[in-house]
Amino acid sequence: MKRWDQTAAQKLADFICDLDNRQVPVDAFARCRDLLLDQLGCQLIGASMEWNQPVYRFVKETKSGGPARIIKYGDRVPLDDAVLVNGTFAQGCELDDYYDQGGGHPGAASVPVILALAQKRRVSGSELITAMVAAYEVGWRVGRALLPELMRRGYHAQSTVGVFIAAAAAGKILCLNPVQMTHALAIAGSHAGGTMEFDQSGGEVKRLHNGMACCGGLRSALLAQMGLTGPPTIFEGERGILKVMSGGCNVEPIVKDLQPGSGSLALYHAAMKRFPVNASQHSPIEPLDNLVRANNIQPIQVAKIEVGVNEGILLHGGTIYQPKEVVEAQFSLRFSLALRLLQGNNDLRHYLDPAMWENAAMLDIGKKIELHGDPTAIGARRFACQMRIHLTDGRDVAGSLAAPKGNYNNPLSADEMREKFFRLGANALPRERLDEIVKRVAVIERQDDIAPLAELLSMPAAD
Repeated sequence: MKRWDQTAAQKLADFICDLDNRQVPVDAFARCRDLLLDQLGCQLIGASMEWNQPVYRFVKETKSGGPARIIKYGDRVPLDDAVLVNGTFAQGCELDDYYDQGGGHPGAASVPVILALAQKRRVSGSELITAMVAAYEVGWRVGRALLPELMRRGYHAQSTVGVFIAAAAAGKILCLNPVQMTHALAIAGSHAGGTMEFDQSGGEVKRLHNGMACCGGLRSALLAQMGLTGPPTIFEGERGILKVMSGGCNVEPIVKDLQPGSGSLALYHAAMKRFPVNASQHSPIEPLDNLVRANNIQPIQVAKIEVGVNEGILLHGGTIYQPKEVVEAQFSLRFSLALRLLQGNNDLRHYLDPAMWENAAMLDIGKKIELHGDPTAIGARRFACQMRIHLTDGRDVAGSLAAPKGNYNNPLSADEMREKFFRLGANALPRERLDEIVKRVAVIERQDDIAPLAELLSMPAAD
């Protein structure tokens, strides 16, 4: 029987431990399959990006021997080193899933951890899905309790929230009991942190934040399993993360309606990306594209573009006029909107091109974009966008979007998801291997052992 005076961590631990795959709805299984395939594609392209290579080289040159392979390359290393690298790959190209409320990227913080553990102990497909459901739930709840104050204080949501996602995923796979799971979450709190200064003055260290969260969450669960303890009041305590990182103690989003089989699973609050940019830019890109196409607007006709978004976006990339490195380009809302207007697309190749960062026409459009906070873009409307384009002939055209395509209610089509996966994986693995991954993910819940899937994600190095 659950005690009424349990802490938030204890209630989360009970939820994680009590969750059974029989309580997961059929459509949630389908959503998990889609999110899993999406995340695997993100890891594969992340493994191919130059800026993620220092993390891979660091592990390759300092660690060897272990059960888990590094994505694409195949090196076998210890578990926490594998998730450090694969977790960095997982969010290393700004294409991974995100929450429509709160903050964080659940697929990137959970899937690398689950797959690493699956190479040490037998994990079934249904166990993978149950662990994903638990992890997505934890991150959504913790993120909503912390934001928006977390971002106002300069903390990076993935560094802070991601470690709890990873701990939940690992704890579920390790079959921790409620006491151990409570300690895993409590220990994870000591790993939470990381600032967003990267979106002010640059630095590719942002790519590492998710790898650190995966590593910290996995270690927290393993240490709890071995007997290490942590403060059960890690969330609401006087020096817990809520008061320290948000200045308040809003526990309700963490614990309200927290029981298996009740309410709307957080899984349904995860959205997939179409463009290689920060999640906050997807909504503005869509109405700009719609307005330009519907009104046959040419770039030379644009006098000003007014964009109303969540106020947190104004500092989270809204300050970047001229990118000086790839991560700044991917976080600059002005750059992304200028690309859509001038190039008609937001292909990754443009974000990788230094010449595009200093292109005079791009910079000119950036100066015509005015960003302001929309007080209605909060909660379930966090990623809503209001847009008005002022034309040189005196006309105005306006549009809005409640949420970008890719969410549960407006998902990518099956063809769009497959196309994205094959495109992301093309430089990492041969097509026949990618085809086999798609086939296995399509029936993942029927597999007794997912280790073969993990093995397919790399071309084995000499062991």
